[in-house]
Amino acid sequence: MSTGATGREPGDAGEETVPVAPDRPVVDGRGKSSEELREEVVELDDDRLRHIDELRAELGDTVEELVARLDVPARVQAKKVETVAAAQQQFDRMYRLAVEKAEAVRKILRDRPGAVAGAAAALLLLVVLRRRRKVRVTAADGG
Repeated sequence: MSTGATGREPGDAGEETVPVAPDRPVVDGRGKSSEELREEVVELDDDRLRHIDELRAELGDTVEELVARLDVPARVQAKKVETVAAAQQQFDRMYRLAVEKAEAVRKILRDRPGAVAGAAAALLLLVVLRRRRKVRVTAADGG
């Protein structure tokens, strides 16, 4: 019984093997034993299955990436959570710094009340002198 891949019958010996159609390969099992042909088919199947599995994995990764890119509400939510966490950390850091500095200022006020009073007086004098200068400059400009 012939497979139909060639135009020969099994009894035709010594004739050249010609494919039935030019685009179909010639199947000639005389060069290899049936066991070798089976191993070759199994090997080809394993390679194809491995290739199919790799393609499926790549396709799955691509689909997951596209879904993540197109899921705008989830991305916005993630960015919001990240921003809120960063702001909270910054606030905590600034709060701790303010508490530390407030303690240092309280200590200075308790330990050196005269120096603090002198600094306050100097600051007040500076503000008064600056206002007077501003009034003179405005009056000189005609305003």
